[in-house]
Amino acid sequence: MKLIVDGYNVIHAWPSLKRLLGVSLEAARDALIQRLSVYGLVTGEEVTVVFDAHHSSSLANAEEMVEGVRVVFTRKGHSADHAIERIAYGATGTGDVVTVATSDRFQSDLVRGMGGAVISAPELERRVVEAEADLGRRVKKYSR
Repeated sequence: MKLIVDGYNVIHAWPSLKRLLGVSLEAARDALIQRLSVYGLVTGEEVTVVFDAHHSSSLANAEEMVEGVRVVFTRKGHSADHAIERIAYGATGTGDVVTVATSDRFQSDLVRGMGGAVISAPELERRVVEAEADLGRRVKKYSR
């Protein structure tokens, strides 16, 4: 199973991450990646987060693994939406089960049209909080 996250859409939708924008965009991105890392660890899902390059020119056209999360920055002039569509299309074409996390209605319709599932940014936050609680319970259980 693959989860593809519309990075800036989620940052602006989660109050805890939106507050971090007052510190810096990088702080908000790092916090999202860290929380998605826990989610991927607990659920076993392959997590990719996509960010628009125009918010960070130094990182344009970059892709890296950070704490088990595939982090993609689009090329300058390319939107995260197009990158998400490309990744989702490729995954559904190989038979992978794909879920895209975004509250963008147009993006949601496109992903559903290619056979993928869509969850909203608030639904992703609920699932991440649940995964974090599950990890906390596991740690507590095995640290006694």
